[in-house]
Amino acid sequence: MKAIALTLCSCNRYLDKNQWKPYKSIEKLVADKVKKQVPKGKVLVKNLELPQALKDKRDHEVIVKVKKEEKIIPVSLKLVKCDACAREGTQYFEAILQVRCSNYEILEKSINFLQKRVSELRHKGMFINKVEQQDDGFDLYMTNRKITQNLGKELQEAFGGEYNASPQLFTKNKQTSKNVYRVNVLVRLPSFERGDIILVDDRVYKVEKLGSKIKLTDLATNNQLISGYTKLSYAVLKKHTTYVSRTRPYLEVINPFDFQSSMVRNRPANMFELGQEIKVVVHKGIFVVD
Repeated sequence: MKAIALTLCSCNRYLDKNQWKPYKSIEKLVADKVKKQVPKGKVLVKNLELPQALKDKRDHEVIVKVKKEEKIIPVSLKLVKCDACAREGTQYFEAILQVRCSNYEILEKSINFLQKRVSELRHKGMFINKVEQQDDGFDLYMTNRKITQNLGKELQEAFGGEYNASPQLFTKNKQTSKNVYRVNVLVRLPSFERGDIILVDDRVYKVEKLGSKIKLTDLATNNQLISGYTKLSYAVLKKHTTYVSRTRPYLEVINPFDFQSSMVRNRPANMFELGQEIKVVVHKGIFVVD
């Protein structure tokens, strides 16, 4: 029986006839290779480990039972970087993801979101090779065009805002004579999050849902508004902490500016008790936002 030599990458791909192919576990991969040599054999594969350092090898032995006879097949595992993973930490990039937002806290959350998603996509050869800070955001240099566009849409779905992708001719492939493009993906985030209270056309709205469109609820009338972001003129209202001063016949709270007991303008769904701490916004009256 022939010894088995496998070249693997830490992204769970192995080299097969000059092509990198995915595998689920080393044990199953090795067992499948042995089965090709001994179709009727019972393969015993346990605790195979990759080398810790690149280009190192780790040798193992696999037992194959054929009828009453046991045979040992040597297995050699070599760790290298596949073509995609070899791009990590280099100057290589296929797309620039431009994230813009005037609210630094939201901007920071969006970058953390992207870094987490990219770490989950390492097995697909997706890396951030460079980050440049701009006045109102960041430019992230990414190693995969298609995944970058998908991540831009995921970012929009999670944080809202405007999305735009524009390909740019980079070079021409000398072997195929085909044009090679890079993509600029721009996501311009709003400076508010779901649950924030914003002022639009002098009316107070709660942000219910974000995505390619924004869903708002008018706190005074409970009517809903669905809008795009391009022409949306808004201001984010600050939430204040105050206390319930009366519950009947109408709900009143302490005005956080003049400290007078004032009736609220909306009808919150929750029931409150006298003296209970409560969140409000103030604009031509007081609105409960709990």
